[in-house]
Amino acid sequence: MHPLESPWLEQAMSEQRFDLGLSEIQEAPAGVALQPLLKVNEVAVLPRDHSLCRKARLQPRDFTGERFISLAVGDPYRTAIDAMFDDAKVHRATPLETTSAVAVCAMVRQGLGVAIVNPLTALELSGPDLVVRPLTVAIAYQVNMLLPEIAAPHPLQGVLADTVRKACAALNYHHSL
Repeated sequence: MHPLESPWLEQAMSEQRFDLGLSEIQEAPAGVALQPLLKVNEVAVLPRDHSLCRKARLQPRDFTGERFISLAVGDPYRTAIDAMFDDAKVHRATPLETTSAVAVCAMVRQGLGVAIVNPLTALELSGPDLVVRPLTVAIAYQVNMLLPEIAAPHPLQGVLADTVRKACAALNYHHSL
């Protein structure tokens, strides 16, 4: 396992250095097949005992005036989240930003604000101090499998790919309920 960020992952996959990759990119790099795996929506994360925890689903206007922890400027999810709030004419206080959804959740857990992050990070970190709520507005989050098209596959590539597909199918099903 080699965790790599974009664009290094895509470059390594193009160079056929790995047997399988997982990425949020929407277009396959040269020499790589892209297979959609998971299509869900971003979710809100709230500190325990926050007044918004009483609501089952959150609307953009629910965030009016809230301290909001943002992803970094230039992050595509930050752009989509900001556009959602701009469309709804919602003003938030945005004192903190970071490049990591894990760091966003850590700040929320400490009561520094509320946020919107990908559901995989939220699911992994949810617990008594971090409450997850769906949004009434869809902000898509998609994960794709990347497979090299040129290199001979590792003998276990198919088993790993099938296992990943089954896990993502279960997550897709859970989030569609």
